[in-house]
Amino acid sequence: MSDKPLTLADAIGVCLALCQRCMEEVRALSLVPGPVGDPGPQGPQGVAGETGDRGEKGEPGSPGIAAKEWRHRRGHNPSQTYELHDVVTHDGGSWLALYDDPGVLPGPGWAQLTVRGQRGKPGDKGDRGLTGPEGRGIAEVSITEAGDALVFRFTDGVERSIPVVTR
Repeated sequence: MSDKPLTLADAIGVCLALCQRCMEEVRALSLVPGPVGDPGPQGPQGVAGETGDRGEKGEPGSPGIAAKEWRHRRGHNPSQTYELHDVVTHDGGSWLALYDDPGVLPGPGWAQLTVRGQRGKPGDKGDRGLTGPEGRGIAEVSITEAGDALVFRFTDGVERSIPVVTR
C-alpha cells in the first residue's frame, strides 16, 4: 500500500468494500446450522379446517382371500383328525391348528391361544358370608287325573300347574 493519505472518497470506498465483505461473511455463517436446541412446549390445538371436496371413486381392489372361520372342537383327542383353524382345549389352555393335520399337541402345528391360570392364594376369597335361607325346590311332580296338566308341588308348599297339549 502507498504512504499517500486517502481522500474522503477513497476512505468511504474502502469502508463500503469492508462492509460488503462483512455482509457476505455473515450471510455465509447464517447458512451453517447451529446445535439443535431443546424442544419447545406443545402448542395449542389448531382450529379444524374445512372439509375438502369428495375425491373420485377409486378402482376396485383385488379380490381378498376367503378366510376360514375358527371351529371349536372341544377337548383335544389325539385320535381325532384336525384341520386348519380348528381350536381345541388342552391342559387348561386353548390351541389353534396352523394347518391341516397339525400333528402332536403341543407341537409346531399348533399355536397356543390361552394358558392355564394361576391358582389363587388362600385367603384371596375374603371372609365367608352367612348361610342364606334354604332355597325353594321341587318336592313332587304329578299329572292331573284328566291328564291335561303337569302339577309341580314345591318344597315351600306352593303348587303350580302347566297345561299339557296333546294332539
